[in-house]
Amino acid sequence: MNLKTMELSVVLKIIKNNIWWLIAIPTVSMVLVFSISKYYIQPMYTSSAQIFITTNVKSEDGKSAVYSEQLKANIQLANTFNTILKSSRTLGKVRSELQLDETDEALSKKINIQSDKDSLVFKVSVEDREPSRARAIVDKITATYKKDLPQLVDNNKVIVLEPANLPLEPTSPNILLNTLIAFVLGMIANFIFVSSIYLFRDHIEGESDLSELSLKFVGDIPLIK
Repeated sequence: MNLKTMELSVVLKIIKNNIWWLIAIPTVSMVLVFSISKYYIQPMYTSSAQIFITTNVKSEDGKSAVYSEQLKANIQLANTFNTILKSSRTLGKVRSELQLDETDEALSKKINIQSDKDSLVFKVSVEDREPSRARAIVDKITATYKKDLPQLVDNNKVIVLEPANLPLEPTSPNILLNTLIAFVLGMIANFIFVSSIYLFRDHIEGESDLSELSLKFVGDIPLIK
């Protein structure tokens, strides 16, 4: 029996002797994580709206070049528009009108703003424990921004392309993903468990173990029943 076969047979024997532990570890992990995700973690809901920042310069005859230049300038100011959207000026008005308890910093962490490169279309999302409050915050942010931006940046206005939606399903926690991760971690734990038993076993399994101990193999003693 060669070394590779011997090692495989030892591993299979370890698996056979500890099969119930190997089944229990990932199963318990999955059940535990599923239960925590479903019954103990507060579900969060995300509401989103889409806005477009455009210029007030009309592209009439003789003015198309002016409109084009203004549009290019707006694209270069995309990061500025993003910053204004999450500024204390905007968030302060939102908190005041909705009578929110959060600080500007706490409210800012709930807000996510996405935009494509070289685009003036922004997706404003808010995550909250209550779906109706998430939508109310997004609506108030877009309304406040629509009113304030023309006062801060000349020749610009905000158009709401898609109003805030009312989320019906929670966006977090992701119970399925968490359970799958728990299964993967359970299998990794199984691998570590089997490897530990294999590496720290303290009895002779065959000729290869004698070689590792610098002992000479003399012969086999047949099993007589």
